[in-house]
Amino acid sequence: MKIERPEKIEARRIFGLDLSKRTFTGCILDLVDPRPKPPVFDGRMSDDGWMKLCSRLDEHDYVVLEGGSSSAHMARFILSNSKARVFMLNPCKLHIIYESMNKTDRNDAIRIAKYLRDTQPEAWCLIPIPSEDEDAMRSIVSSQIFMKQERTKLINKLHAIFNHNGVTYLKKSDLKFSTRRYELVDYCLAGNNAAHTDAMIVAMLLDSCESACNEYEELCRKLLLDHPKEALAWLSLPGVGLLTAAACVAYIGDGERFSSPSQIRNYIGLVPRIDQSGIMEHIYGVNHFGCMPVRRNIVQAAWSVKKIASCNPLTDKWCEMSARGKKGQRAAVAIANSLSSIGWTLLKKGELYNGFDDFSYLEKKLSYLKLRAIDTSMYKQLV
Repeated sequence: MKIERPEKIEARRIFGLDLSKRTFTGCILDLVDPRPKPPVFDGRMSDDGWMKLCSRLDEHDYVVLEGGSSSAHMARFILSNSKARVFMLNPCKLHIIYESMNKTDRNDAIRIAKYLRDTQPEAWCLIPIPSEDEDAMRSIVSSQIFMKQERTKLINKLHAIFNHNGVTYLKKSDLKFSTRRYELVDYCLAGNNAAHTDAMIVAMLLDSCESACNEYEELCRKLLLDHPKEALAWLSLPGVGLLTAAACVAYIGDGERFSSPSQIRNYIGLVPRIDQSGIMEHIYGVNHFGCMPVRRNIVQAAWSVKKIASCNPLTDKWCEMSARGKKGQRAAVAIANSLSSIGWTLLKKGELYNGFDDFSYLEKKLSYLKLRAIDTSMYKQLV
């Protein structure tokens, strides 16, 4: 969903909302008849509570709320049941909230409403309100990342159990496969009942976690099959696999809400932090205010570019940066920036990456990822 930013404030009233899990607090700023103390009200985070709010709204009202776990559903409900305009603010850039010394629901609601009133529309830190389909896709990607992180924690825990009991020669890579894990537990910890039981429980948790990871990967595969055009654009890039493509499709979509590659890099959180004063200028690492699921996956894709044997411009760029002394994470972030910029350009133009001189790389990738069902006529016409 695109951001519809007004050229000027045309509202009669601004409703600022601060949400919690079960309730919300609202503030009404009347721009026609301002009051010294704007009225504040409370409501329930339910359909009945939201409907009561909608009954107070008309077409001349603005509703503004912070982006969060339940904000999108509430925003869509208000849009469907009232004529008011709804705006969602980026919580990472809303300094008036997280830098406040007196943070209460009442004060936050008032600050949010006053932010919209006192700031020019072109400076509003808005984020688009995701549709139900986008919300579902993002939930799948977010859950898949969570399960991957849980698997890593469990691998670390099992490795720590071995180390604690004197088995120090094992590596974490030795615990990658389920059958091998059980064999090592039985062989190395057979003489210690408590440690053996502990390790077996962790190994069983790992099995469940890996099963869930496989289920989420299947859901990501279905996500790509349902959005073949966007999926092909990202999968044609070197290093981009199933999970990276799914994250990009879920959070970036068709790329229409971005007007330049710099905007998408800023959205992902791959732009450096710059501190300049006078003749002194310091350029730090990337800020982490962007979209974590895309940033995490696309940086991993950048590391994969380094290992590609086939000649292509991005791998050549990595080698060139390494020769100039820029290695590791610096090179990975630079390649990730290139991947995001090229991916957005491909989406806008309706084309695919052709840095390998043909599309055999994409054909092999689709076969490996079990995505042969995607209609490949688009790139066959370009050969």
